[in-house]
Amino acid sequence: MKAFSNDKSSRHVSEDQDLTGFHEPAAEAPNEEGASGNDDTFDTAVINEAQEAFARASSQGLPTSFKNSYTMQRKSSIDTLGAGTASISNDSHSKTVTSSLGNSSSGKNIWNRLLRNESVWDSLNVTPNEDEDMLPQEIYCEKKFQPSGLSIVCLTIWYEIRHFCKTVYSHPTILLASLAVAGLVAGLGMWAITSEKDAYVSDKMATAEFVAKETAMYFSNEFKRAFIPLYSLREAVLHSGYFDELATQIGRYPNILKENDVEIPGGLANIRDVAGICDGEDVLQKWEDLLDASTSENDLEGLIFRYRLMPKNVACLEYKKGQAMMDSGMDMSNSAHPFWSMVAEDLFVKRWKGLHTFGPFMAGDQEVFCTHLAIWNKDPNARDWVNEDTGAISFENVRDDYIDVHGTEVEAWGFVMNYLNWGELKKRSKIYDRFANVDMDFYLTRKEDDIDWTLSGPKGEPTYQFAHLASSENSHLLDDSNSIVIETESLHGTWTNRVGITSANGWTPEWYWPSVACLIVISLLLGMLVASTLVKSQLHRDLVESMIPKKAIKKLQRNQTVIEKFNLITIFYADVVDFSGVAGSMSAIQVMDMLNDLFSELDRIAKRHGVYKVETVGNRYMVVGGAPNPESARAAAKRVALFALDAMAFVDNIFLTKEGDKVFIRAGIASNPAVGGCVGKAMPRYCFFGDAVDAASRMEKSSQKMKIQCSEVTYRLLQYSNMKFVLTKRIDNDQKGNMGSGAHQDTYWVEMASPCEKCFGLTQGSFVLHPCGHVMCAGCNAKHNLNVCPTCRSKVEDRIEWQGKNHKDIDVEKGASDDGSAIFQSP
Repeated sequence: MKAFSNDKSSRHVSEDQDLTGFHEPAAEAPNEEGASGNDDTFDTAVINEAQEAFARASSQGLPTSFKNSYTMQRKSSIDTLGAGTASISNDSHSKTVTSSLGNSSSGKNIWNRLLRNESVWDSLNVTPNEDEDMLPQEIYCEKKFQPSGLSIVCLTIWYEIRHFCKTVYSHPTILLASLAVAGLVAGLGMWAITSEKDAYVSDKMATAEFVAKETAMYFSNEFKRAFIPLYSLREAVLHSGYFDELATQIGRYPNILKENDVEIPGGLANIRDVAGICDGEDVLQKWEDLLDASTSENDLEGLIFRYRLMPKNVACLEYKKGQAMMDSGMDMSNSAHPFWSMVAEDLFVKRWKGLHTFGPFMAGDQEVFCTHLAIWNKDPNARDWVNEDTGAISFENVRDDYIDVHGTEVEAWGFVMNYLNWGELKKRSKIYDRFANVDMDFYLTRKEDDIDWTLSGPKGEPTYQFAHLASSENSHLLDDSNSIVIETESLHGTWTNRVGITSANGWTPEWYWPSVACLIVISLLLGMLVASTLVKSQLHRDLVESMIPKKAIKKLQRNQTVIEKFNLITIFYADVVDFSGVAGSMSAIQVMDMLNDLFSELDRIAKRHGVYKVETVGNRYMVVGGAPNPESARAAAKRVALFALDAMAFVDNIFLTKEGDKVFIRAGIASNPAVGGCVGKAMPRYCFFGDAVDAASRMEKSSQKMKIQCSEVTYRLLQYSNMKFVLTKRIDNDQKGNMGSGAHQDTYWVEMASPCEKCFGLTQGSFVLHPCGHVMCAGCNAKHNLNVCPTCRSKVEDRIEWQGKNHKDIDVEKGASDDGSAIFQSP
């Protein structure tokens, strides 16, 4: 590449400049005077007027840069598609190298445009990257479009997110580790939260069970306290003698029958006329005294509000509101009343043991229970069945001791009963407050199905409608998902209490789902934190490993000296031709940008070929094969040579600067012993010393533009490698290559490479690899069947079988032909 001076004559394009790849905008129309808009000649008046305008703009703080309307734009072509892999061709080293730096018709030159005050770079702001973790290396923006703080923040966030995602994508273990940590935290957290929830639910259920059983125990005790006095009353009736004549006077049914089938609540009743029997003043007084004493002794005032005495199962005496009176005279044993028929049969036919309790039901405006206790005749040995006058057994006396219960004769006196105010008992129990205090609802019932018929308590059809005992306001919302069922035994039978929480969450605590949500957020945050930490660690590791070999890093971390000896390695050196001239006509940023683009692509090619990049010093680029990871000398030389060919093809066929200009390099390869290691403790770098480095440097310095020169040792290693190389002996003016320092030895140009000699020719049956364009014969195509080109190590997307005419084979011994027909150029 030629250097350009700043004089006016240097701005014109030479005759051999290559304009391929560029098109020129339409020329400006001439003005009225016939002068072109690009004319360099101006009269004095125009110059003075421009200077005055420039001064006024400067004093007012206005922009004073004027952009050149003339631009060079690059055409789209096969050579400028930016393919990732170059095709190696025979005409890559043309004898006549032309420049694409200018336009012959305009007389302008792109390098001179960069030297002008009104250059493209002068219209740009270059914001250096002060924080590597915040922004890309540079942000370019036009001065008239100064970015706002918000846009910079958004761009920063976008860059960080994109960089983070790329790193995670390229290192899947980071994602797996982050997910594992998030999953572990979530799993442990869910275990803790679920355990706490289960403990909470268990505690709530235990509370529900405790309150239900405590309430049932209270009712059971109150039932016993209220109904046990019936036993005392029964004994008093049997043994006091006050009521012995009542059964005899009433007699058997239908004695003193008053009415049949009288309608009363719940059914029909037969009424006996008990007036004159059950309304005697003496009998009533004895009945009242007896019950006043029982009520006061047992503190049942307001709880037990009525007693009834049934001699011969006929309603004779009752006691309510502290006063004794005659009852209705209903015959319970011979009335077609479902409830009383059930009571009489349970007590006397089924011979009920204990108290017979029924309810609750409405009696007027009160919710009540009633309890019945059978009174059997005295001791059979004390029966008075003998007629005192005749001394014979009297049939009438026998009949008087029996009661006809719906056709069944039973030897009984009758029964006694009382009424319990269930509403008052619930009020005293504070059942609603008990469950409200623990934020629970309940539904208390008597069990009617699947019951043991031998247990106490009325059963059957008449009791179904009276199963409900008590319930809270929202008890209808209770179900199996939010409640439990507690069963308890009582004088009334088996009580079933369904207790639970009717809120939306049921047994689940209110804090459960918010805790789960917080746990998920915390798990994600921890996962992101771990991912961020691993990404930073991985980026640091990648950066360090890109500068220093792994085994050297381990030694440096242990503060050990890093030094290794290599018997035979191959080193590649390359630099930009006429770099001093080119750099002299460019700004430092432009030079940096150009070298960064070039060397970054060469780094990718080096990585693809498995060679180790040592350093870039200025415009020089150096890679090594066979170190720091040792391998055979032939394999190392082959790697470096293939890399050199691939790199040279890329620079020749693809690479252009941002201004659309072509760069030329020269390269050298040498194989010799060397020593590698890290020099210094602060900012250490892995470098090489020895004959290989010096020889490679001489090969590069004595090489020619766009050519690769190798030493004789490298030449012999390549001859015996498993690839076929086209190596042409260098002869300058009929003399051998100069190694520098007055020493002369044979050197060779590395021009081409293929898996075998047949692959240098393009014949029918050969295969062209897409997109790199390298050719393989049928045998090599079958041998190298992986999706990687054996020559350039790039990915193979397709293999195209050649059906066209045959092209010449390359004579490996004589070198490449001049017609450039050996390698297929893939579009």
